Amino acid sequence: MSDIFCGIDFGTTNSSVALSDGQKVQVLDLDPSNTNVTSLPSLLYISKDGEHIVGRDAANTFIDRNVDREVVVKQVDLGIHIQGYVGGEGDNSYGVTQRKDSFDFTEAVNAKAMVEVNSPGRLFQSLKTLLRMKEFKGTEVFGTNFQIEELTAIVLRKIKTEVDKKAGRSIEKAVFGRPVRFSTREEENQIAERRLRTAADLAGFKDIQFFYEPVGACVEYAMIEEKKQRLLVVDIGGGTFDVCIMEFGGQSGTAERLKNSKILSVSGIPIAGDAIDQEIIREKMFPCFGSNARYGPANLRFPQYLFNSIIDWQNIYKLNTEETINWLIAAESSSDSSEQVRALRALIQRNFGYPLARAVETAKIELSSYPKTHIEFQKTDIGISEPIEQSEMAHIIEHMLEKMEESLQEAENLAGINPNEVDCILTTGGTSLIPAVRNMLKNRYGHDKLHQRDTFTSVAAGLAIVAQHT
Repeated sequence: MSDIFCGIDFGTTNSSVALSDGQKVQVLDLDPSNTNVTSLPSLLYISKDGEHIVGRDAANTFIDRNVDREVVVKQVDLGIHIQGYVGGEGDNSYGVTQRKDSFDFTEAVNAKAMVEVNSPGRLFQSLKTLLRMKEFKGTEVFGTNFQIEELTAIVLRKIKTEVDKKAGRSIEKAVFGRPVRFSTREEENQIAERRLRTAADLAGFKDIQFFYEPVGACVEYAMIEEKKQRLLVVDIGGGTFDVCIMEFGGQSGTAERLKNSKILSVSGIPIAGDAIDQEIIREKMFPCFGSNARYGPANLRFPQYLFNSIIDWQNIYKLNTEETINWLIAAESSSDSSEQVRALRALIQRNFGYPLARAVETAKIELSSYPKTHIEFQKTDIGISEPIEQSEMAHIIEHMLEKMEESLQEAENLAGINPNEVDCILTTGGTSLIPAVRNMLKNRYGHDKLHQRDTFTSVAAGLAIVAQHT
């Protein structure tokens, strides 16, 4: 029985997997419902009756069952009692620490929360980003508590099913990609890797190795290139911006090329596609929902917390309380931007948050091919056709581009080289297609050095080769 080597790129937005038999590498089809069948959207939908749906079907099911329905929320008792001390503390001007028994009395406060009561299911996205968040250990889904590792394992189990089907047997050994930095905090880096390892184990992979994703893209390039050169790989997906500088040894045969290659440095920051989408929403969508509106006799500005909730569509339903909706209705009647305020109310009441996020993402992708486009969002009481140009988006994400360039400079400093000493720039990941990102790279390294690898699968292919040689 011949060996099968498996490389898995579990991404914030999309995931892919490749297998090697020692002779050739094949990227597997993972999602027949997706436009790119080799790319599995890292999405999970859990229905009220316990159904688990992964990939593009998860998004489609969420839209079919959840969007354009009125959300109902209620306040529930969490069953948690918080001890509070009530009464005067007296004069503490001398820095004397007051004893607890000097308070008048204590009382237990019941902790409560707003929850949606008529949801047919929940959609989870960007699970990879949640892995690093120490405070996010799990969530209750229709009475069942899921740890973040369990949610991630459901997506990985879909990948393992396709791997086993292609291999004709259970494959338990795999090399998983990981970003250079899940987080700028080392503790969160360790937490994220540990959680991903646990999730992979729960999915059925028992022999797990981790390898930097941008280095995986370097290895993929080794399959086709024999020329000796200094490579810089930029891998930008949904959650992270990763860099690898590698001294690539040009030899005949992949094994010899890798043997004669050396990693000079790696760098990275947790800023990428998801953060760019959020900035576009802030700059282009907020005004469409009344962020600049005024209301009432005093001509007051609208509360900004309403719009900050739009950034994360999964939390918009929390605004759908009787108090907030009634306030919006009253404010609309005295506002100088009644149409925008009505649109905000519709966004909240009709659960349009996810389609709005998709519309923004679609426009961002279109700007990779066209100098300008529109963010189109036509729903009940919402009519948005907001123009956006490449130059405008470059301005919106200017502060992010500066952070990316700092990460490039860090990698150069660690490698002990200057930008002009890089021979070839390889880019991978969907966010690397953004013109502002590519222009930043061209201006730093030269227009003729930039080469685009397969946007979604080059890392997985490289990881499969790594699995073969480790």
